[in-house]
Amino acid sequence: MTETGYETFSPGDPEELESIGFAVGVRLGLDRLKDLQERHELEVILYFDEDLARNSTLEADFADFRIVPVQARPFMPLAVFLQVLTEHDPGFADRMRREPPIVEVLETGTIDRYSGCVLCTRPYVKGLLL
Repeated sequence: MTETGYETFSPGDPEELESIGFAVGVRLGLDRLKDLQERHELEVILYFDEDLARNSTLEADFADFRIVPVQARPFMPLAVFLQVLTEHDPGFADRMRREPPIVEVLETGTIDRYSGCVLCTRPYVKGLLL
């Protein structure tokens, strides 16, 4: 996920996500979530702090943590999380295959992002790493 400052998050249930079974409250293995993200071109934002995840919005969190490096935030895009863990823990990929961590879906919606004057819209999933 590239942050430009021109993103807006619209919570709701995008049809693309309903058709593959995403709904608030669903719990998935991190490996399954990664696979779905790759196959369906959606953004997964993973939270590590339960209070923040359940009581804040993506829009507020991205604004509040804008000056904090992505790797130091209490949430980050799934791709960044996997990259950081793989770099710091070579055995992570193997452990994830054997016993994947569980993620609870807290919210789904769409991200509207501008690239120049072009609007790009993608579905997103906000999840909490349990």
